Amino acid sequence: MQYGASSDVGKKRKINEDSYYIETETENPYIIVADGMGGHMAGEVASRMAVDIISNHIAKYLVEGLDYVEAAEVIRRAFLSANTIIYDYSAQHYKVMGMGTTATLSMIYGEKLLTVHVGDSRSYAVSGDKIRQITRDHSYVQELVAMGRLTPQEAKNSPNRNFITRAMGAEEKVKPDVFIEPYSGEKLLLCSDGLTNFVEDEELLEILNKDNDLQRAADAMIALANERGGLDNITAAVMAR
Repeated sequence: MQYGASSDVGKKRKINEDSYYIETETENPYIIVADGMGGHMAGEVASRMAVDIISNHIAKYLVEGLDYVEAAEVIRRAFLSANTIIYDYSAQHYKVMGMGTTATLSMIYGEKLLTVHVGDSRSYAVSGDKIRQITRDHSYVQELVAMGRLTPQEAKNSPNRNFITRAMGAEEKVKPDVFIEPYSGEKLLLCSDGLTNFVEDEELLEILNKDNDLQRAADAMIALANERGGLDNITAAVMAR
C-alpha cells in the first residue's frame, strides 16, 4: 500500500479547520477528509470529531465476513452516528453552536471501492491519463450546474461556490451519498475544496503522473494551491494499492 497526505492552513486563514485520517494497517485501507465550518475554532472541532467518530465506528463494526454492500452500510451508519453526535454536541455547547463539516471517505474493500460522502470535499480515481471525480459536490453552484444554469467553469469562479447544501452536524439528520464500484488499482485522491477551488483536475492528474512518490505528490498539490493565493485550508490525501 502506497500513500501520502498533507494538510496546510494556507496563506490567509489562522486556523486549519481541515482534518484527515489514513488507515493502511488493515486489509481494508481507507482515507477520510473533513473540512469544518463554523465560528472561531468550531470547524476544527467538527472536522476532528467526524474523522474520529467515523474511524472508531469502522474499527468496531467492520468485522470479517461482510460483503461489500454490508461494509458500505457500516460506513454509512458511521456517518449517521457522527452527524448525530456532532449535532448534539453543537446544541449543548454555545461556543461551537452551528458548527458543521464535510466528510468524504473512500475504502478499498477487496475488489471494490466504497465511497461515502457529505459536502463538497471530493474523492477522485486516477488511472493512466484519466482523472474521474467519484463524488458529487453538495453545493449551491453544483445544483445550478445540474439544472444547466451554470457551466462547470462558471461554477468554479462563482462567488457562491463555497455555499454547501449538505453538511455533517448542521441538521439533526443527514443523507450521505454512497458509491460502490469496481477497484482495479487506481490512485485515490481525497481533498478539501481548498485544493480543488484553485487547482484544475488536469493539473492534479499531471502531478500524480509526474511523481510516483505519493507524499511528494500530495505536497506538490498543496504547494500549487498556495502559489495561487492559499485562500483556504488545503488538504490532499492519496492512496494506491
